[in-house]
Amino acid sequence: MGNIITGYLAREILKTSFATLLVLYIILVSNALGRVLADIADGDIPRQALWPVLLSQSINILSLLLPIGLFLGIIFAFGRMYKDHEIVVMNACGIGYREFYKPVALILLPVLIFSAYASLWLNAQVQRQAQAIIDHGENQHEFQQIKPGQFNQSKSGDLVFFMESISDDRLELKDIIISQAGDDYRVLETASSGRQKVEEKTGDLFLVVGPGERYEGRPGAVEHKIVSFDQHGILMENKSRSSSSQKRSDQMTLAELWASQRLAHRAELHWRVAVPVVLLVLGLVAVPLSYIAPRKGRFGKVGYALLIYILYFNLMALTRAQLEAGSFPFTLNFWWVHLAFLCLALGLLYQRNRGIVFAPKAT
Repeated sequence: MGNIITGYLAREILKTSFATLLVLYIILVSNALGRVLADIADGDIPRQALWPVLLSQSINILSLLLPIGLFLGIIFAFGRMYKDHEIVVMNACGIGYREFYKPVALILLPVLIFSAYASLWLNAQVQRQAQAIIDHGENQHEFQQIKPGQFNQSKSGDLVFFMESISDDRLELKDIIISQAGDDYRVLETASSGRQKVEEKTGDLFLVVGPGERYEGRPGAVEHKIVSFDQHGILMENKSRSSSSQKRSDQMTLAELWASQRLAHRAELHWRVAVPVVLLVLGLVAVPLSYIAPRKGRFGKVGYALLIYILYFNLMALTRAQLEAGSFPFTLNFWWVHLAFLCLALGLLYQRNRGIVFAPKAT
């Protein structure tokens, strides 16, 4: 009979958890889609980066929703069974909290493994891939705005160039005139063709032109230098300096975070480890919290559950901010929050079982 009861409880928890997670996921992903479309309309994100960016945000949303989805799913499932007096019958048959945790563990274990994988590796990987597509799309975006037959200015403002025609893929230029001005010099180049090139290691954007001629000199000077060339590159946008300084901690690998001594990177490493632990602790809290008195509604504990979840993640966010500021010891990091809510779970079990944490029979 134990296997039948365990399978029944596991199915009920799985159904309610999946339904809860699906509703929350659709709502948040829809909001994320609206923000991404707004960024594309404003020109902050290239159009071709829509799906990679949305995928990266979806995985991040899913990893954060897994704890609340399973937490509410357990409370909804047990709350319905308390309201329908199914738990009372199970208690009369000698089934208590020790048996109630078995189906929770069956569902929690695979979800915990996926949550750890998503938090530690997958989320950072898709974030890096999305950022690479954004960077590449931004490089192409500048050439897509070029208009043949008129003067165009580079994004940095240092170059003014003119081309007679441009290819259908917006990457190949023909009959180019390029003007570059400094404080005490002027450069004018003419070339028969040019093409965009992105340096793979640095992400710098170059316009490779040639063959052609280059005229250099100072304004008002008599002498000018004329250079004929077969091919050379002109730096359109320097990405190497900005990419190293703007690399976000959520895009770094575990090895990079482990080797770094920056407070923000160390806090990110501990945060990735802490997120799956939240799932485990909330699963322990949910079972005794789901108890509903006979005269109360089946959703009577939802408010308490949301309050606990909000308090949990607010304390996590506060601790992360203190860790990044260097005002909280890293040896303690997020474990004090986990221990506090673990004590809450033990306290609820102690209260429900009249002084015994894991009694063989719930009262």
